Amino acid sequence: MRQVLLVALFVLVPVASQGGPYDDYKTLTRDEKRLVLRYFWQVPGVRGAAELARVESERAFPQLSGQDDPRDAYRHALWNASMVRRLGSREAAERWGTAHESDPANPAARKAMDLFNNERGREAAWSRRQVSGPLWARRTSFPDDRALGGVVMDDLRRGDLRVIEEVGGRRDPQRGRLVPSYLP
Repeated sequence: MRQVLLVALFVLVPVASQGGPYDDYKTLTRDEKRLVLRYFWQVPGVRGAAELARVESERAFPQLSGQDDPRDAYRHALWNASMVRRLGSREAAERWGTAHESDPANPAARKAMDLFNNERGREAAWSRRQVSGPLWARRTSFPDDRALGGVVMDDLRRGDLRVIEEVGGRRDPQRGRLVPSYLP
């Protein structure tokens, strides 16, 4: 019960300082804010997966901007794979990943790229789950985040993720189309 109250306070109470939880809450899409209120107990798992994906994508691709490129594709796929592991549900991860892309100002190609890579990440985790125990006491386990990061990197390397092609030397989500991923 104490953890539930702490999560609610962490997400809902305005904080006067810069960079606090309320500032994070203000950056969420309308759909994400609804999920925070309805599935508040999932917030730590979602945030933890997002932070892991951000850090790991920066470590793997420090030379890239992280927008519409292989770093972006890797980050989205790893975030969703890690959410499946942390939340124990492909459907819960899909709710959060789809809500994140619900901003109407998000260009169509960028949204399509992110949704595609989100799905690939969820499938990477879900297809590697291990189910054990009798039907009445079924247990599901997933590979750890490091292993999932390796699986997602393999998907990126094989071209199973999507990026926006470069047009005129830069990635333009208004003019570029989705193309298979690659390693820079």
